[in-house]
Amino acid sequence: MNRRRTVVAALATWPLWTGRAVAQKYPSRPVRMLVGFAAGGITDITARMLAEVLTPILGQNVVVENKAGAGGNIATAELARATPDGHTLMLASPGQLVVNPMTQSSPGFDPKTPFTLIGMTNTSPFVVVVPANSPFRSVAEMVAWGKANPGKLTFASPGIGTTMHIGGEMLNAFTNVGAVHVPYRGGAQSTGDLVAGRVDFMIDSLGAVNTQVTSGSLRVIGVTGPQRLPRFPEAAAMVESFPEFELSSWLGLVGPPRLPPDVTATLAAALARAVREPKFADHIAQRGSSTTDPSPAGFAAHLERERGRIDRTVVRRGLKLD
Repeated sequence: MNRRRTVVAALATWPLWTGRAVAQKYPSRPVRMLVGFAAGGITDITARMLAEVLTPILGQNVVVENKAGAGGNIATAELARATPDGHTLMLASPGQLVVNPMTQSSPGFDPKTPFTLIGMTNTSPFVVVVPANSPFRSVAEMVAWGKANPGKLTFASPGIGTTMHIGGEMLNAFTNVGAVHVPYRGGAQSTGDLVAGRVDFMIDSLGAVNTQVTSGSLRVIGVTGPQRLPRFPEAAAMVESFPEFELSSWLGLVGPPRLPPDVTATLAAALARAVREPKFADHIAQRGSSTTDPSPAGFAAHLERERGRIDRTVVRRGLKLD
């Protein structure tokens, strides 16, 4: 009789304890991946490829959601408010994690509350590009023209506070050329207007403009990496004239603050697998980018170096992006 009561009691509570077990499994529902920029840009394209590769690894659909605006701050602020359960993530850019918190007084989230770092996905050099019919064959020529024609030289970016914006402001700071910033709501729009000749130049990742460069609608006249690129030997590296002028593009997966360690570990392992998948690696290689150390520790070390570089080249030069 006592044994029967025990069995009946266990069966009565079975849905409860199994329900708790299911609730604790991660992920238990589709995962949102926020993108702070409009559809069609390099961040969006990379996020969609990453989501496609991560879906079978995690066993749940990973869905990209574009939350464009304010240089990525709208998406970043939403991530800061998200429940820290791993079902809301963001593919972050340098502007969102480094530039905006350091150069804006009110980015829309608390810069002192760190996001959970999962890992970097890829890096890419920045290039200075002009329309195919531009008269400028080098950055030096462009700067000379800009100084001779004050207020007329313009540069595009996907938005205020993006790394591309910082690149243009760095050029202003180092050369005193006074180029006028023209912000857009995403990379597709800024690149389109550059190709059409509505703006004079843009500093962007090679991955973002590779299609236009390959087709001949844009021309590379400078590189912000540590050395010239073999593909564009005539395009001088900015460090040749300005030793501190170094800038690169990168993307990384982050979660809300206080993401549980076990969920973080699961996501970090999944990301490490994803970036090694030939489908993802080939995708970013075709866009002039490459994979990097995808670990949370590697990501943290990279961010520390980036903050030091921004501090030296932007903050100390008095640039404000509000």
